[in-house]
Amino acid sequence: MNNILKNNLFVPLIIILSINTVGYSQYDDIKNTLPINPSNIDMSVDPNVDFYEYSNGNWLKNNPIPPEYSRWSGWDELILKNNEKLRIILEEAINGNAPKGSNLQKLGDLYFTAMDTVTIEQLGIDPLKDDLALIESIQNKDDFQKVFSYLKTFRSGGLFSISAGQDDRNSQNVILQVFQSGLGLPGRDYYLKDDDNSKDIRKKYTEYMAKLFTLTGTDQMTSMNITAKVMDMENRLAKVSMSRQEMRQAEATYHLMTLAELKTLTPNFSWDVLFNETGLNDHNKFDKGINVGQPEFLKEVDRMIADISVEDWKNYLKWNLIRWSADKLSSELADESFNFNSKVLRGTEQQQQRWKESLAFVNSAMGEPLGQKFAEKYFTPETKAKAMEMVSNIKESFAERIKNNEWMSEATKKEALKKLSKFSAKIGYTDEWKDYSGLDIDRSSFYNNMKKAAAYAVKLNLDNIAKPVKDEWFMLPQTVNASYNGSKNSITFPAGIMQPPFYDPDADDAVNYGGIGVIIGHEISHGFDDQGRKYDGDGNLRDWWTEDDAKKYTERAGKLAEQFSSYTAIDTFHVNGKLTLGENIADLGGMLAAYYALQKTLEGKEITLIDGFTPDQRFFLGFSQIWRENRRPESLKLLLNTDPHSPGRFRVIGTISNVEEFMKAFNGKPGDPMVNDAGERVVIW
Repeated sequence: MNNILKNNLFVPLIIILSINTVGYSQYDDIKNTLPINPSNIDMSVDPNVDFYEYSNGNWLKNNPIPPEYSRWSGWDELILKNNEKLRIILEEAINGNAPKGSNLQKLGDLYFTAMDTVTIEQLGIDPLKDDLALIESIQNKDDFQKVFSYLKTFRSGGLFSISAGQDDRNSQNVILQVFQSGLGLPGRDYYLKDDDNSKDIRKKYTEYMAKLFTLTGTDQMTSMNITAKVMDMENRLAKVSMSRQEMRQAEATYHLMTLAELKTLTPNFSWDVLFNETGLNDHNKFDKGINVGQPEFLKEVDRMIADISVEDWKNYLKWNLIRWSADKLSSELADESFNFNSKVLRGTEQQQQRWKESLAFVNSAMGEPLGQKFAEKYFTPETKAKAMEMVSNIKESFAERIKNNEWMSEATKKEALKKLSKFSAKIGYTDEWKDYSGLDIDRSSFYNNMKKAAAYAVKLNLDNIAKPVKDEWFMLPQTVNASYNGSKNSITFPAGIMQPPFYDPDADDAVNYGGIGVIIGHEISHGFDDQGRKYDGDGNLRDWWTEDDAKKYTERAGKLAEQFSSYTAIDTFHVNGKLTLGENIADLGGMLAAYYALQKTLEGKEITLIDGFTPDQRFFLGFSQIWRENRRPESLKLLLNTDPHSPGRFRVIGTISNVEEFMKAFNGKPGDPMVNDAGERVVIW
């Protein structure tokens, strides 16, 4: 579940692209994706003491993390099943006789080159040599800006990102977005914190950097000196970078400027060179303005351009090129990339099977054409119709909760209902597939294929500037995830997630509403979380709240943030209640909306037990079991430092401890650990 509130800020519920897929015999034939599996339940645990352990305890004991994973969860079980289906599509593409220039030919050739490790090993670092030589040829600051602009065409170069996105205050306009970037570590806090974990990661990061410089032709002593200089530069960028928590504030990253104002902000940087290189030389495209997410960050970049030597800039560009390329090159570089990015940061013990690595590359480069084949083969109209019915029911339930809200004024309720009425829902897959006819993919070079695909993706994105808003999904059909887009006021549920354990057409309503139903409610609630509430029904950043209602909302949200910040996840690491606030609000609102939608479906029906559980109990079990997960300590610490989602355990216990309906379903009583005191119970929606 993703809360897409800002252009260029896509915050995943599950970090799909960073999850390794597993080749482990224990999981090769997964049958444990039932909507509710009674064998997962640990009956020795009192559900009113620890409902997460009660509902998932046996699964947690019996499912150790495979060596190729940083975590193992119900989500990963389904991701693996989807990957097996995608593998069949790609192997058919390799072995078939697809017409030259077709998407199937390109998918097959890209997968072929990714699997062709013999050629990849033979080439070594050769694919990088031309670009490294280009960087080495830089003689002055003008040369630097030209080469930097060229690297930006395929997402390298560092410093900052450029992309097309809707204007937060005028959602009908697609404008250029400029955001902070350029750090090799997961976020600014890894540079600034002095705790032992951060220091250790910084040390290993510099070792990783020096090793890659050495592997690409620099002697060891020089590599160490270069690494120190690059770290100094990244530290300067980190000090002026906004934190992830600060970036959650909808207003904080909105600074609309004219092109002239942008140039005045950064007099030492040549935007004309960058725009000419990236195809934005028609400056009329900027008539509606440019959004600069972090002006102070760009000011520091401008100062750095003025006072850092050309030689140091060359090494900074080399580092960003090498770290972007390492996992696409021969094993000596790819292994180092794995050792730092997966083993050090996430605790993963060994690399995944090559076909799964190759699949991940194809997903990142041509995921939509691959997803089109997936959707055609595995998604049914019946599933879409059922999902749309559930969306309608849960929207109706959410509307009722707004109307019956006791702390909100009629004026704000009216605006909230107006926004809800304008929600659009996307189920399964897009009807407007991107055109990949201009992308040239062949069987000569894996690295070149990935580089060309990245450049094509940049071009497709930037071409949207100053054009009518497209009905883009921002999610692939095969993705096990869901999202809310604030600028479009839309919710999206790809085909990949419309399967057990989230949704099963043969299951009872209780478990489906506890699974995909809560996820639907979660995405709807994102439109009314602490940041989503700042957008109106047309996707514009506009304050539609009365002052008194906004104050009451903030007070309730603050209590929820305090509750989650009290949870210790590992060692001295706590959940960050402020960073995770939007997701926690969405979980709570989504659960209540889905629960009362379920009650509507049960009206007039005989209540029957299944596996000994009532519908209400199965609803809560369904919710808890989708969050079953085992995580490595490194992965958990990374999540706590960087992710706006709480760990699965706290998503369950933190949410349902505020839900009186859970207490009734499992005969809880005041004072039970799973039951917050009435005065401390948080209900927002």
